[in-house]
Amino acid sequence: MRRTLRRRRSTAGFTLIELLVVIAIIGVLVALIMPAVQSAREAANRSKCQNNLKQLGLAAQEYHDSFNVFPSGWFYFPEAGQPDPTGTSPSGVVTLDMIDNQRWNGLTMLLPKLEQINLYNEINFFLPPTFPDNSTSVRRTIEGFVCASNRRAAQVATGPNPANKVGPMDYRGNMASGPLPPAMASAPPPNYPSSGPSVGVYLDNGLTFQNSNVGIADVTDGTSSTMLFGESLTGTWPDATSCCVRTDQTRTINRPIVANGQNFYTYWMSKHPGMVNFARCDGSVTSVTNQINKVVLNKLMTRNGGESISSDEMK
Repeated sequence: MRRTLRRRRSTAGFTLIELLVVIAIIGVLVALIMPAVQSAREAANRSKCQNNLKQLGLAAQEYHDSFNVFPSGWFYFPEAGQPDPTGTSPSGVVTLDMIDNQRWNGLTMLLPKLEQINLYNEINFFLPPTFPDNSTSVRRTIEGFVCASNRRAAQVATGPNPANKVGPMDYRGNMASGPLPPAMASAPPPNYPSSGPSVGVYLDNGLTFQNSNVGIADVTDGTSSTMLFGESLTGTWPDATSCCVRTDQTRTINRPIVANGQNFYTYWMSKHPGMVNFARCDGSVTSVTNQINKVVLNKLMTRNGGESISSDEMK
């Protein structure tokens, strides 16, 4: 009787080979499940990103209801020639160089419409974003300005001083489409930038550029056929250098701009596989794939180009 019990006890349990087989099966199941989990997670992140753009689009509509124009791409207060509030100008007045280096992102004007009125009231827009008086405010991360698919640090260094940090921004405004024709280079159109490297080179035919005052009445191509905001990477919400994107047929969605051997991730870009989200001027949100015809993409960026766009061209 004792021998029988011992024999039964010795045969209980799993062998090493059985354990290895079970582990291998679990590994295969995990490998099969993980892509589905990651896909579901990305779908949720993409949906959240689209919601952020929806909120930006609605905020821009509310801003338009208040001022009859969409927010500017970038601005600087006060204007050139007026007394310098920073005390850094040798002449005591604001110069064009100061405007180029100390300007604000126009999207900051939407803060009151995005339930950020307290932050908006903290900021002194008559001083640069990097001025000590604004250093605490501009460090804040605003959830609605950050795409969940683009995981980044809560604060981003800006300018030559690494101690100057500001909150990230994954969305930019539609500045323009295409270069300025050579015949117009010597005589820029009205409301054209008065300073900066783009003077006499590009046409501001989009929605958001220097001190822009574009209203719905100016969008003659149709608000449902004109983009207002889109996704981009490496931006910051206070800085004017992160305000806008200029669309050009020499550039490609989700590819960096290469200049002097360096990659700049400032074009229409996202961490969503093969696509970028946009908010139209009517407040709706759409997705554009990497395969979109570049001519069609440029048409979507002009507010008054007189182009017609069919639904087939959007595919």
